[in-house]
Amino acid sequence: MARMLRVAAAQLGATHRSDPRSETLDRMLQLLDDAASQSAELVLFPETAFTTFFPRYLINDSVELDSFFEHGDVTKSPGAAPLFDKAKQLGIDISVGFAEAADNGERFNSSVYYHAKSGSVLAKYRKIHLPGDFEPFADPEATNQLEKRYFKPGNLGFEAFRVPDLAEGSEPIMGMMICNDRRWPESWRCLSLQGVEVVLCGYNTAGFAPDLWGSDKNQDPQKAEETALFLHKLVMQSNSYMNATFSICAARAGMDDGKFSLIGGSCIVGPEGDILAETKTVDDEIIVADCDLELCRQGKTRTFDFARHRRVEHYKRIVEQTGVVEPPRLSDSNGKNGKNVNGTPDAEANGGVASGTQSNDTHDLVSRPAQPAKGKNIRVLLCNPNATKSMTDNCVKMVEPTLPPDVEVVGFTAPAPAPSAIEGNFDNVMSAAASARAIIPIQAREGYDAILVACYSDHALIRMLREELDAPVIGIMEASLFAARTLGARFGIVATSNRSKVMHTDAVRHYGMEGFCAGVESCNLGVLDLERKPRQEVLGIMQDVARTLVAKGAEVLTLGCAGMTDMVAAVEEAAGEDVRVVDGVVAGVHHLVGIVRLGGKTARNGLYASSAKGRKMRGQEYV
Repeated sequence: MARMLRVAAAQLGATHRSDPRSETLDRMLQLLDDAASQSAELVLFPETAFTTFFPRYLINDSVELDSFFEHGDVTKSPGAAPLFDKAKQLGIDISVGFAEAADNGERFNSSVYYHAKSGSVLAKYRKIHLPGDFEPFADPEATNQLEKRYFKPGNLGFEAFRVPDLAEGSEPIMGMMICNDRRWPESWRCLSLQGVEVVLCGYNTAGFAPDLWGSDKNQDPQKAEETALFLHKLVMQSNSYMNATFSICAARAGMDDGKFSLIGGSCIVGPEGDILAETKTVDDEIIVADCDLELCRQGKTRTFDFARHRRVEHYKRIVEQTGVVEPPRLSDSNGKNGKNVNGTPDAEANGGVASGTQSNDTHDLVSRPAQPAKGKNIRVLLCNPNATKSMTDNCVKMVEPTLPPDVEVVGFTAPAPAPSAIEGNFDNVMSAAASARAIIPIQAREGYDAILVACYSDHALIRMLREELDAPVIGIMEASLFAARTLGARFGIVATSNRSKVMHTDAVRHYGMEGFCAGVESCNLGVLDLERKPRQEVLGIMQDVARTLVAKGAEVLTLGCAGMTDMVAAVEEAAGEDVRVVDGVVAGVHHLVGIVRLGGKTARNGLYASSAKGRKMRGQEYV
């Protein structure tokens, strides 16, 4: 028997930065009336529907930025409530995207599903795959995408939900995603594994934005828009087919502020990938289609019968690995056999890419050329033991200008299940275990000359690697304190959080340098706040802490987090010209380079003797 559902996509045309909220809301209400006149039972509105797509702008005015967000219950918000009230009056369910300011101060790119008959929100989704960058492009003419600056990645997952009173009272299964999520097959599969029958996706997609896509700036803008539209339909149609589901997508379209082009292409797609309805303009427009949800059944029970056909034992890489891990090269152009003088795989024979063949070898390597440059005699592996790759990239970027010609630094980002930040002992241990399991096989293949642990703490990974590897290992905290003791009689540490202040104080005592420490002061920030909070706010806090430490007698300041590595100049400015500032990443790399030039290797007959043989005898080979 048929299970019919009449759905609509409400496309919104250009919405400018200066447009009053009331104007945009009136347009949305008109679209809802148009859908009602065509007997639609469900209407989807676009991503951040109530305003222009503000993440394209660098907004430093906190009042203006706050005006784009909905606070508290969105259905009661003055700038949004009339839409929900109208939906209830008409008896039409709606799904709509908005910028959410949560009660705990966090901000998300969100959407809700509003059930008209009960007058309640059945489900909320927060966008997970945030595209773009934290900082704007240097080119003032470039189209920016600063969602990473204004939003946190969603924390509600991809949760399907049932909707009462629709499709013959059969409670159809629906799911939400937002814009960039539609490009990731994992989004669809998570919903499909819950039996989803209708996927709702609002979006704002740039037409001509070569800086965003990394494409040719000289391309024809019209051709670029055609390509963006093709790719949009491609992911909607292919994923609808591969997951045997209907999908509805609604665009914010047109030319915002006469400058920023957004594609249209709002469409309703069937479970065979066929387009049932599609907008013809880039203006305000309603499209409607009748969906027989029984048509999902064929795909779900035959072609894509997950219970019978999926082979999850082979999909482990999908959830354990983030960045690309290439297979090792068979040989280089000189026909080398891939072995170095120690009998381990040669990095040059592998094209300079440390890649894994074991399921736990799921690392990210950055700044690694396809072939090592000639004369690079010293290679340092910079290990970020948390899972935030942007921190690794910043560390490598900041240290590279200080390197002599014969030194190369390669970045490593810890794989899952390492935490995204290390803010306590639990994070310490989890990150150390995940990192060590990946690094040891990498080192067996690549033979790095030294290893730097880029976490400002007495991190467990340091001693783990010293036990297992001959190459010298040091952490950025210990290296920074050695440098500070060389440059001044008293040092101070600019710490992130109050807990890290305590931990750093204990570490200084462990290193035997308590008598030389003028103090450790907290910025009262989380590690990820260094990237997510407005940069000027973070720098201001760090500068205040720097002045406090100098007043306490610090002659040298060290930065107590790898995430602070690009903030040296601001701290130097606050500290004054007679105070030195040490970045632990730079200090650590050059400390290790000096040790390598001395021919230094880790001692094997004491505390750092490996326990691998004992583990093997006990049948406990963890790595």
